[in-house]
Amino acid sequence: MKMIATAAMLAALLSPTVVLAQKTGGAPDFTLEPNYGSVNLEAGFTPDPWTKSILAGGSVPASGARAGCEGRVSAAPDLQLFYEAGSLDLIVRVHASEDTTLLINSPSGQWYCDDDGGGGLDPRVVVSDPQSGRYDVWVGTYGDSMVQSTLEISELGGTSGGGGGGGGGPDVNASPNYGTVNLRAGFTPDPWTKSILAGGSVPASAARSGCEGSVSAAPDVQVFYDAGGADLTFKVSAGEDTTLLINAPNGRWYCDDDSGGALDPKVVITNPQSGRYDVWVGTYGEDMVQSTLQVTEVD
Repeated sequence: MKMIATAAMLAALLSPTVVLAQKTGGAPDFTLEPNYGSVNLEAGFTPDPWTKSILAGGSVPASGARAGCEGRVSAAPDLQLFYEAGSLDLIVRVHASEDTTLLINSPSGQWYCDDDGGGGLDPRVVVSDPQSGRYDVWVGTYGDSMVQSTLEISELGGTSGGGGGGGGGPDVNASPNYGTVNLRAGFTPDPWTKSILAGGSVPASAARSGCEGSVSAAPDVQVFYDAGGADLTFKVSAGEDTTLLINAPNGRWYCDDDSGGALDPKVVITNPQSGRYDVWVGTYGEDMVQSTLQVTEVD
């Protein structure tokens, strides 16, 4: 009887220890306080992207949250995002000088993870049709070393809202190749024109499926437009086949190949919003083509 009692006491003492080890060391724990606090973002937030410096890494395998997730993270989330969703995708990405990974738990309890989806060694997660609620975010590394990184949260550069940002596609955050222009409804002269060497090495389809041609990573021109009652039209004239890619202030992507007649592209935006329009002029193949971009309200 004494031996049985002793065995029972040992089991009782050991059991809580096992449970505790599983909770604190076995998997990312979204019930813990985040390492870098929380942020509240509402659809249409500015500045976009919102950024946070984070020391990435930890001792917990990301695969403890979901099989196949790469890297090691801290037990606690690095950041809690409280997000009020709109019609755009939610994009979370990380920039660092070393290889990092990304792990996210959404309001529905679904886990997202990525390694190199942002181009190079940077991770990127696009949440299509995001829910409103709390997103727990971890930034991981390979091995035990901690890595200084920058976490970015954006609505510009997803699949329905866009594809830029990071190296694999057109990047709305890059400085434009040919500068910026401010245009107000009724501007003169109309059309406003700009000579552009069209083309690049980035597929326009990386921004939106079905878009044609190759463009530069950076926009060719940024148009800051104060809208009135007229439609806003972008078109390109060139001696060879060109394409047109545009990211509107609401994050929507527009693209065209030959709607301007012959081989010239043309995009008409009805009831345009005020704000920034990022414009790329593309080509087929690797050759660069001299072209003229036109922006008009009287097409």
